[in-house]
Amino acid sequence: MEKETYDLRGGQGRITRLWHFYREGYIHMLFYRILIPLSIISAIVLAATYILDYAVLDAVSRLLLIAVWVVFTPQVFESAKGASVIATKGFIHGDLNKSYMESAIKYEQHPHTRVYKALPYAALSIWIAGLIAISILWLL
Repeated sequence: MEKETYDLRGGQGRITRLWHFYREGYIHMLFYRILIPLSIISAIVLAATYILDYAVLDAVSRLLLIAVWVVFTPQVFESAKGASVIATKGFIHGDLNKSYMESAIKYEQHPHTRVYKALPYAALSIWIAGLIAISILWLL
């Protein structure tokens, strides 16, 4: 007979449990859960826009695309941050113990360290610039 264990942090389905010990994970999961129904609604409205060709639906589909873009932003940041962590074996943006950090000190003197630190923020800047560019194109 298996021993049943109990996680004091709460069930896996309740993402609010993350807030107490991993706020970045909470934001990631919250936006992900918002993104799923929002993207489905956006896809339906976008399909209806092309089928029915109403100006009102076109405006709504553009607003929904902007909403999806904004809600997807944390996923872009976390993906770029994950790429930095993988490329530096956890040295950049990683929560590592002191002994590992001392043994991995060679990464601190590596010339690409600043690039890996800046990668998530550069990806975020490009992502936001894309949103601004598409919004300007729609206004013209």
